Amino acid sequence: MSTSAVEVSGEKVKAMWDKRLTKIFCDIYIKEILKGNRLGTHFTKDGWLKIMTNFEKETSKAFSQRQLKNRWDALKKEWKAWKKLKGKDTGLRWNPIKRTVDALDDWWESRLKVVPEAQKFRTSGIDPEFERKLNQMFMGIVATSDKAWAPSSADNMSQATSSLTPVMDPYGIPQAVKVFDSMSEEVPEASPLYFFILKLLLNKDKRIMFLSINPKIRALWLKTEMEDS
Repeated sequence: MSTSAVEVSGEKVKAMWDKRLTKIFCDIYIKEILKGNRLGTHFTKDGWLKIMTNFEKETSKAFSQRQLKNRWDALKKEWKAWKKLKGKDTGLRWNPIKRTVDALDDWWESRLKVVPEAQKFRTSGIDPEFERKLNQMFMGIVATSDKAWAPSSADNMSQATSSLTPVMDPYGIPQAVKVFDSMSEEVPEASPLYFFILKLLLNKDKRIMFLSINPKIRALWLKTEMEDS
């Protein structure tokens, strides 16, 4: 992931971004999503105010809403290019030495013809941990906001790894229920929480969040959703 420096004319403070600041921004952003301060594809004014306030509190950087939104746009663009690059190729593995996916030169040459904007990922990709954060930030909104990418239709943007075999939506109801059923110790079957969660998972944005967050906090998140309902 790049550590770009973004400067916005007219701002009191130049927004110079590095990995640490980007991670803090993403963590704060995700917390506000979990609190329900994003309506559909956009944050409420109160949500942005909390993001700005908490970001300044943790970093001592008084970035404006415009500067934070510019970073959000840049991250979304990189995330979309990364997803488009990988397509449906589930056999890719992260190489911590190369700092990108472990793939042959032929694969890179083939994919970059289709996704030239992903050229920089050949030497510096998005690591799995950070990709999970970006999934939480963007997975539920990209398809509805600009129809550029959806989990079940990544190859509509790319013909390089086309296949006629239907691919199951990794964020569909069957997958969510499968993961949920594995949580029998945290959520007893036939309990009020159990039936609440079944209804909750009918909501696509909630399913995406449920499957994207750290498994260690899934049960806590579900209980919080029930308490806030």
